[in-house]
Amino acid sequence: MSAKLILYIFLTLISDNIEPKIKTSADDPIRSACINLSHYVSSEIATNIKSSIIKKGNGLPEYCKVSGTILPSIGFEARYPTEHWNKKYFQAGCGGFCGVVLPDRKSRSNSINHALKKGYATITADSGHQSPHIGDASWAKNNIKAQELYAHENLPLTYTFGQHLIETIYNKSSSYSYFSGCSTGGRMAAIAAQRYPELFDGIISGCPIVNLSMNGGVFGAWVLQSMTRKDGSLKINYDFTEKLKILEKNAFYECDNNDGKEDRIIADPENCDLSLKKIQICSLNSTKDCLTEEELSVVKKWYQGPVDKNGKQLFPGMPPGSERYWGYWYLGTNESPGPGTLLADGYGKYLAYPTVNESFTALNFNFTSDVDSLNERGSLYNALNPDLKKFYNAGGKMIMWHGSADPLVIPEQSIKYYNSVVDKMGSHTNVNSFFRLFMAPGLGHCWEKPADAPDTLNMLENLEKWVEMSEAPDIIVATQYDGNGLAIREAKLRPYPQKPIY
Repeated sequence: MSAKLILYIFLTLISDNIEPKIKTSADDPIRSACINLSHYVSSEIATNIKSSIIKKGNGLPEYCKVSGTILPSIGFEARYPTEHWNKKYFQAGCGGFCGVVLPDRKSRSNSINHALKKGYATITADSGHQSPHIGDASWAKNNIKAQELYAHENLPLTYTFGQHLIETIYNKSSSYSYFSGCSTGGRMAAIAAQRYPELFDGIISGCPIVNLSMNGGVFGAWVLQSMTRKDGSLKINYDFTEKLKILEKNAFYECDNNDGKEDRIIADPENCDLSLKKIQICSLNSTKDCLTEEELSVVKKWYQGPVDKNGKQLFPGMPPGSERYWGYWYLGTNESPGPGTLLADGYGKYLAYPTVNESFTALNFNFTSDVDSLNERGSLYNALNPDLKKFYNAGGKMIMWHGSADPLVIPEQSIKYYNSVVDKMGSHTNVNSFFRLFMAPGLGHCWEKPADAPDTLNMLENLEKWVEMSEAPDIIVATQYDGNGLAIREAKLRPYPQKPIY
């Protein structure tokens, strides 16, 4: 169903079920519209609508807070400024398997408050289902509709409702519409350009898991199997965290100088083959200064990435320089596993196939015989379509960025996707006129902290200049701050395949 048809149906429902205009006080129409909002939203469009005025505070302007459920099942929260609206709309994505509305995320990853501060009418949603946390995928069990909403249908439904709120509260239309997301939100961003090219003027796609079926279904299973013994116990757990410093030091030793500079930043990790020959092996007792043979075997497989029984590479491995981020994503216990391992088991069990096999576990995934079976559902979730001609013709602009040290959503898939768009559309020049990829060396997954590299950057400001003033981002400045908030290093990120300048 096209975005325009969805909008037509939506507006038809509105015209049939609500009054054409809201009666507001002449002196304060925006606040009055906000307070009385629940009376003017049709139950055929959204339910459980609650609205209130939130006073200025905590660095945020006064805003109209709206929450509820966009039908059929999309939980949301919108925050629209009551004063100084910039006449623009901002929609955020969500992370992991979504399922939670998180309007107060402090980073710029799948968050809305940084846009609200700039005067945007903002909205964030859970993609059509409710879960206790973003690592839970049980909501998808034999629920095709919920899977389709999560895959892509939540995008136009949320957008259309968000635009309706603008018309209702401000009695005006938005001048520009933006979408920003990271991880799953980055996948949603790429999906918006591919499936719904006319919705957004500008799109930010951060660390996008564009190949969800392979990253989640194959790479995730590989990581889990590599670290698990046959009896189910873990070869490495949270106790291994201290040894990550050994691996990071070795990665810098082997790869840092590949760009001619020793700066503790690996600028080109995809072209660095680690030998690990300098790693000290524990001869008797394991200590924080050495790795056991078993630990080293896990590390080698994580760097290598999944292969089949014939040694064919199925998907890239973890990039050199990502070691400092392994602890959070993967080093837990059987009772409290890392988020990355939860995502691996959840995708394979609940999303990878049309119906759920209750006995499925990523530990039993076969890298030779089971990979092809992921393709059917993969076409629903993946954001791999390189044909962006409709997005280009609609005047859209997209910035895609990826941390080169991301161990969860492997960065090479963004590079591969960008190159596929170049192959489809003829040249880097053609593609860079509307779609640019920025690789950020040293950065982990979605502004993950702490990076030992310039890791603070403003994608929205750069996108605004491109969309509204035709100033294409030839350079995006990234800054590294110390513990006192003082800038200590800066990087000028440049459109791929150019390298950054430090």
